[in-house]
Amino acid sequence: MELVMPGVGVLFWTLLIFLLLFLILKKWAFPVINGMLEKREEKIATALSRAEEAQHEIARMKSDNEAMLASARAERERMLAEAVDMKNRIEEDSKVRAKAEYERIVDAARTEIERQKRVAIEEIRGEVAQLSFDIAEKILGEELSDPARQQAFIERELKNVKL
Repeated sequence: MELVMPGVGVLFWTLLIFLLLFLILKKWAFPVINGMLEKREEKIATALSRAEEAQHEIARMKSDNEAMLASARAERERMLAEAVDMKNRIEEDSKVRAKAEYERIVDAARTEIERQKRVAIEEIRGEVAQLSFDIAEKILGEELSDPARQQAFIERELKNVKL
């Protein structure tokens, strides 16, 4: 039974050494260990608060980014609508200008055609008058009492006329 139950002397010395070791540890080791644990606890708390702040900052930045994206999309849509409107105005303006130019050209062409028509009519009148005078001169120059001679004269003169 000696093996199971230690002697009182061993028990006393073991207890004394344990108390001395505990006092030495309490005086020098435990304060250092507690300080290190407190520093570690502070670092962990600081890291957690920084992580929480970073998470809040990320959430704020994400909402800012979404707001900026929405603003950019709205600006893009406004610019596209403005460009389409400008394109439509330019097309309408071009159509109006083209129609006005077309009408001006057509009016100018009609005026020129009318002028040339009057000039041609005046030239034809002059030619007819000249031909009438030439024919009258030839008729008066020749006696045309005979109908056969009249017909021969007219046919001969018509062959000589150049229009």
